[in-house]
This record gives sequence, C-alpha cells and structure tokens, in this order.
Amino acid sequence: MRIILTLLILSFSLLFSDGGLLKVDWSKTAINQQKLKVLPKKLKSGIKDVTLPVYMPSYYIYEKNMSIVSNPNFYAITIFLEKARLMISGDRTYQRKIVSSDKKLKLKMKSLTNKFIRAEGIISIDFKRNGVNYSLSIECDRPNSDLRCKDSRFLNKIYTRLVLVGGKR
Repeated sequence: MRIILTLLILSFSLLFSDGGLLKVDWSKTAINQQKLKVLPKKLKSGIKDVTLPVYMPSYYIYEKNMSIVSNPNFYAITIFLEKARLMISGDRTYQRKIVSSDKKLKLKMKSLTNKFIRAEGIISIDFKRNGVNYSLSIECDRPNSDLRCKDSRFLNKIYTRLVLVGGKR
C-alpha cells in the first residue's frame, strides 16, 4: 500500500511541477555489470523503455514473484519475499528548476555518505549513481522480529551486490 501511495504522489507531483530530467552519465556505468544478457521475460519487457541505468539486486534477478512499474524516466521493481517486500526504484526527474551557481545549493548537493535509515519498520537507503536518484528498501510483515528489518545487514548485502540489468542510452 505504501508503495502504491508513493507512486501516486510521484505521478501527481510530476504533473504539477516545473521540473525536468536529470542528465544520465552512462560513462560511469561499470562495464563488468553489463554482462547480463539473459534476463527473465517479465523483467526484460518491464524495463524495455526505461532511459536510465536499471539496477537490480543480483540475488533476485530470476525471482518469479515480482512487480514492475516503469516509464522512460522511472522504474520501481518490487520483489515479493516470504513475509517481506524488497523494492528498488530509479528516477531521473526533478521537481524544481534550480540555479546551479547558488553556493548554498552546491554545498547541499555535495556528495554525502549513504546511510541506511530505519523508519516505521522499513529499512532503506537512497543513493545516486550515473546522475540518477535510486532508492532500495525492505519492508517486513513483522519488522520488530524479522532480522531483515531490524538492522541494515540484510539490505547492505543487497546494496553492495546491485547489478546493471538494462536501460536505454
């Protein structure tokens, strides 16, 4: 339900904003991550029109129980695990026009260390690669007793093994 609400808010905010598209830096994609040529039909067809690098948890590329929502500038993949949901999304849109010469903005936009955040029983990490914003999260049915949602070790293991599975240049 939270995922659906997030997607609805994103859709409506894009309709009424003066935003635009972030520039994708394809030269920073790791060549060794581009070796996956055989993808499941559902994943391949779900991301075929996405114009940003599509990252996927390497452990779950061939998982049959997944949902994919995408358009050329956004994707969200939800993998339904036993009593939990793992979601990764990428978005190359921004909501407001900004003045790049603003010194305060440059300080705010400086690259920071990625941190795992636990809130409302969900552990997530937001990160930027190739000029694109990504988010990886896990939500458990019983977050206070499920180890995957009690600390960041499970999600960190997923995060460190993300692989590039597609995207149009």
